[in-house]
Amino acid sequence: MSIEEITGKSLSPRCMRCMLDKYLDACPDDTPWDVRADYLRRVLRTVGEGSLTMTAPEISDQLSGVLREMFGITRDYTQVKWHFNELVLGLEDQVRQRIVASDDALGLAIRCAIVGNLIDFGPTGNVSEELLLRLVADADGMELDEAAVSDLKDRIASARTIAYLTDNCGEIVFDKLLIEQIMRANPSAQVTAVVRGYPTSNDATMEDARQVGLDKVACVIGNGSDVAGTVPSLVNEETQVALRDSDLVISKGLANYETLSGRGANICFLFLCKCQLYVDLFGVPLHTGLVVRGV
Repeated sequence: MSIEEITGKSLSPRCMRCMLDKYLDACPDDTPWDVRADYLRRVLRTVGEGSLTMTAPEISDQLSGVLREMFGITRDYTQVKWHFNELVLGLEDQVRQRIVASDDALGLAIRCAIVGNLIDFGPTGNVSEELLLRLVADADGMELDEAAVSDLKDRIASARTIAYLTDNCGEIVFDKLLIEQIMRANPSAQVTAVVRGYPTSNDATMEDARQVGLDKVACVIGNGSDVAGTVPSLVNEETQVALRDSDLVISKGLANYETLSGRGANICFLFLCKCQLYVDLFGVPLHTGLVVRGV
């Protein structure tokens, strides 16, 4: 398979199938057949037409809009986000102590930030807290491409400006810990953390950033968009400038990878492989952490 299945202009058939599986049966069970048929046609048309020019996060946003428009269905993730923010905040001091005591504090902080990427209700629909806690406990032993990690450390050390693109609730506590270590490694660097401009799924927003204290360690801006990932044409000017002008962009999560891959050598992607497409693409087991330099 090719990376084009994820980042190409034409959406991968597997991504199309995944979205259809998620949305075709999402309407209420008591929906009259004619309304259901209209909904199915709109879903199929949205995926079929969108697959030629848009990324998966953009199409998913349009499908959510169809569901909301026709049936008023909008899932509220407020309680889920609060729960996972508080869950990881409960681990913060312990994880910070482990990082500070490590012989490779920055390397361990990178690993913990990648572990946090598990907290994602997009690919699987649920998150195993047991798996999360196990991955956190085992973060020291996470195998990563050491050359890629070394390259990232070097780029952190030399960067004057760093844009840190966050992904999910809870995960941003680990992002906070990584930013702390980035500032220790390069105290003169100006770090800007970017969150979603408006609620979408369990993605981190300004409200989440304030809940976990991310705003205490970095300048935090909203990207002005409610689409998962970071679509340059849909985010505000402040985020576009950060993407274009920062010496280093640290990008968390699969949606950011899908929307930004191939858009700049100043980007470094950090994420867990959470679906079979990524497992096949990178040739690694499920839940493997990856550090990928952009092009």
